[in-house]
Parts: sequence; structure tokens; C-alpha cells
Amino acid sequence: MKLPSYQLSIVIIVAILVSFLGGCATKLMLYPEMARRIEARYLPSSLSNQHRVKKVRVRNDSGYELHGLLFEAEGDSGTVMVSGGNAMPRSHTLEYYRFLLGHGFRVLVFSFQGYDENQGRSDLNSLVGDAAAYYAYLKSEYPGEEVAYMGHSISSAVALCLPLRVAALSAIVVEGSLDPKSIAYTKLKQLWYLFPLYPILLPTAVVVSITVPDKLDVAECVTAYSNIPITFVHHPDDVVTPFEQAFDLFSTYQGNKQFLIPRYSMPPQYHTSLLNDVTIQNEIVRFLQDHLSTRPRSN
Repeated sequence: MKLPSYQLSIVIIVAILVSFLGGCATKLMLYPEMARRIEARYLPSSLSNQHRVKKVRVRNDSGYELHGLLFEAEGDSGTVMVSGGNAMPRSHTLEYYRFLLGHGFRVLVFSFQGYDENQGRSDLNSLVGDAAAYYAYLKSEYPGEEVAYMGHSISSAVALCLPLRVAALSAIVVEGSLDPKSIAYTKLKQLWYLFPLYPILLPTAVVVSITVPDKLDVAECVTAYSNIPITFVHHPDDVVTPFEQAFDLFSTYQGNKQFLIPRYSMPPQYHTSLLNDVTIQNEIVRFLQDHLSTRPRSN
């Protein structure tokens, strides 16, 4: 069947963009160099001596060595894996999630291929496999113990799609969640005032979607399982990852779930509102203790 000329033009434009913009989605969604610049001027606060820190080394699907930091205390049971956004170095991720330390479970802080001192180039295709490598390490080191995952922004996609790769996660917490496969279209809708540029922007959005690997198709991932309790955290004024997309993912998921809305304002983009919201932090700790720790819960 012959395509109408305007449809054929769109197909040709998309094909050209795909050929010239290979890896487009990775370039738009991962910023390891920005993370390194942040790391260079970042001054993390000191940690309590009660936390033993162990350097963890794993190898991902491509054979690249990755480095994580495992924090544990005497009597800890279970581990929560944590990773940050697309421009967060590991030290910044640790600072952001330090409220998780000291509650009866271990905390493994990690970053992806191409970040920090990790080998390889950053690549959306590696993210799920990177997380799976850390998961395999934890299952080997602590057999029979539970593993949860907490991820922010791009890491939310990894957390929500990792269950399709590994045996089991006991719980998931995501903040600023998004679906990389459709985020370009969602952002395009927000740019309605650029309608005259849609003939250029729409094909670009198509290319971005095409170059996101299917393993990060979060809308599909959350329909593939329903046996993992998930906590979604999202500020309604988040302009980086749209609230509506996060709530759609929450609504789609058919398992045990809750949606927490931070009340602490962090303008102008509201994307990291969890940082100073102690109420939400305590709720997350209790949620993880329910699914990881054998210790009595914190008040």
C-alpha cells in the first residue's frame, strides 16, 4: 500500500534522524560529565562512625567494572539498593539518601556505567544490567535476605523494570518517576506554545522514543508483575518529570502501592523535594523496614 506523501515525508525524516542521531536518547537522558563537575565541587557532610563502609566491585553485561558503596551496621537484615538521577554522582546520591542509614537494613549506593570511576561509556542500554549486577552481588553475599530498590528520576525507570530481569525485589521506592519511552511526547505536549516548530520537534520526539531500549519501556514493565509493593513519590509541581506521567504509572500498576506527595517546596523545579521532607523520609523508612528488616521499626 502506497503511503500518502505527507506520511512518507515523516517516515523519511524519522529515518534520517535515526541514522544521524544514533544514541540520541542516551545523550539526552544521561549526563555523566555534568555529574563529574558536580562531584568536583561537592562537599558531602560527614557520616557516623557506626556505619561500616565497604567498596563493592561488580561487572556488568559488557564486562565493565562498576563500583558501589555498601553501608552496614551490626545486625542489619536485607539491603536497599539506591541510585540517583542522570547528573548525580555517587557522593551526591549518598547525601540525598543518607536518611536511609541506621534503620536495620544495609544501603548499597551505586552509579551506572560511565559514571564516577566506573568503566565504559554511559548508555541507556546498560542501566538495567548494571543494577542486576549489584543485585546478583547482594544475593551471593547475603543469601536468603531480601533486596529492595529506591531510585530517583532516570533510576526510577531502572527500578520499575529491573523485576523483569532479576528473581525478586521485596519492595520498590521511586521519586520523580518517568517512562523514558514516552517522556519526549509528554514534554512535547507541555511545549504547546512551540506548535509552529512541531514539524521538527515531533520527528525528534519519535527518534528519542525509538532509541530508548525496550528494556526501559516502563509503561510495559509495570504491567508485567503485581507482586512487589511500590511507593511512588512525586511533587505536583515537578517540571523535570511530569506529575501526570508518574500518576499514570501508579494507576497502571495493579499491585500493592501508595503515592506520596512531598509538601516541602524546592523551587524552581521541585524535582528533589524529598531531600528536606522528614515526614516522607520516615514513611519510606517504615515501608522499607516492613519489607527488609527484622529489627523493630523506627518511630
